Amino acid sequence: MTWMETIQFFSGCMPRAVGKTLAAQAEGAVREIRVRAGGRASILAGEEEVLCPGTFSQQQVAQVAEALCEHALYVRAEEQRQGFVTLRGGHRMGLCGRVVAHGQSVRALREISSLCVRVAAQRPGVADALVPYLRDEDGRVYSVLIIGLPGMGKTTLLRDACRTLSKQGVHMCVVDERSEIAAMSGGVAQLDVGPNTDVLDGCAKEAGLRWMLRAMSPEMLVTDELGSALDAQTVMDASKCGVAVMATLHGRDLETALSRGALYTLVQNQVFQRYVLLDTRRVGSIRLICDEKLRPLGGQEAV
Repeated sequence: MTWMETIQFFSGCMPRAVGKTLAAQAEGAVREIRVRAGGRASILAGEEEVLCPGTFSQQQVAQVAEALCEHALYVRAEEQRQGFVTLRGGHRMGLCGRVVAHGQSVRALREISSLCVRVAAQRPGVADALVPYLRDEDGRVYSVLIIGLPGMGKTTLLRDACRTLSKQGVHMCVVDERSEIAAMSGGVAQLDVGPNTDVLDGCAKEAGLRWMLRAMSPEMLVTDELGSALDAQTVMDASKCGVAVMATLHGRDLETALSRGALYTLVQNQVFQRYVLLDTRRVGSIRLICDEKLRPLGGQEAV
């Protein structure tokens, strides 16, 4: 989706006043759209929060959520149970409301009271500062883990690094569990992940990574948001097969993020040759790049 198509899509799902406010923002500036019952819609554009005219009822919030899902919210109950739904174009809509539970399991979400849309961004060139650190002297790609807080540009950086390496001829294989990296539609990526990239859409990471290893002869596997022990084990298996992995991880700093259970094993085995820490204040800004022993590279200082 182009920026104009993105704004038209959102505007068509929102009240007119919100649509006009969206259209008034600079191209590429909108990062989040929040809507709450009993409150006003807010748009995070750059570092500024813009409040829209009008107050939403609970019914209006539910109607907006339904429209953003192109009137298929009910049939996407499995995604809702995870707390979010991926929209056309790779945008992610988080949802809150009344949870219908069975024990510790979420069965459904009713009476939607608020939503938060994280706008997928295509920012060519955002990975330019990282790319020189992604290959060894023989041209082989390194395994890379990108660490940052939610909403600070991990997926955007991951996508652009994938696009750049793919243009350089590296055979990239993307496992896009939440349809946020490539935003496939009709078998075609709506976001540019490069000409030499194969995408497996909507498949769980552990199964998808093994699928790509068996079927597509990748030089680098790309996926988002590592977390489970199964994810970590699959990354370890890929490393043993000589295949590089580029992935993201939620975290504020290296020490906290990399001390978690199974991920700590990956650090100890030096599976990743590059760790990229994003700035906590500036979206898409790289704070630190480290090698497999967590030593800062390029004259940077650990912070």
